[in-house]
Amino acid sequence: MKKIVALKFEGELVYLDKKHAYVLRISEGEKVKVLLPSGDFALVEVIDSDKMVGRILEFIKPIENKSKISVFISLLKRGKLEKVVEYLSIIGVDKIVPVITHRCEVRPSYEKQFKIIERLKKISYENARISGVAPPKIENIAQIEKIQDQDYEKKIVFYEYSANLFSYEVLKELISSKGKIAIFIGPEGGFSEREISHLEANGWQDFSLGERIFTSELFPIYIISVFDFFSLNFSS
Repeated sequence: MKKIVALKFEGELVYLDKKHAYVLRISEGEKVKVLLPSGDFALVEVIDSDKMVGRILEFIKPIENKSKISVFISLLKRGKLEKVVEYLSIIGVDKIVPVITHRCEVRPSYEKQFKIIERLKKISYENARISGVAPPKIENIAQIEKIQDQDYEKKIVFYEYSANLFSYEVLKELISSKGKIAIFIGPEGGFSEREISHLEANGWQDFSLGERIFTSELFPIYIISVFDFFSLNFSS
């Protein structure tokens, strides 16, 4: 079944993205799966192929992520950050929080921060439809110094100099906890010792992958894919 984004909906009527609908060659009378502006999904029958208007037949629950994960990521350059949000939205996470750290790649002004977040929200919304998961919440850009105690059962930060190896046993324990998990991923240059001390004082536990090194835009996709795959395995 074809999947598409709705620009808006009023009552039982849904107004589809015309450009995307034409690319998908959606025709009148066809039934499609639509991601609504609310983040919900619906089965929709197209009743006007010229205006691309459909009628909601039934609502569909988004695919539920087995692990409730929030990703805190050091702010990247625009293209890199958008790619990370794109793929994390397809895999499925609860929340994405861009963070300004000591060694992050960019430090946008407040005005630019607003534009960045609005762009990321659009990307997450458009890409969640691909896999049928609920779009992640995109938080405003935060300063690492202002990240305090939050409502997470487990909070882990990846730090290349950590003495704690992120192993299969650690992963299984995290997923088996069933609670909300926060994962913090640093910049290319890594976290400073002061930043790690601040995070540890606020309940974060540091881990490393040993000698393996990833780029800052690849690692979030890699680690969330690992969590997603094994969370399905552990729950089955």
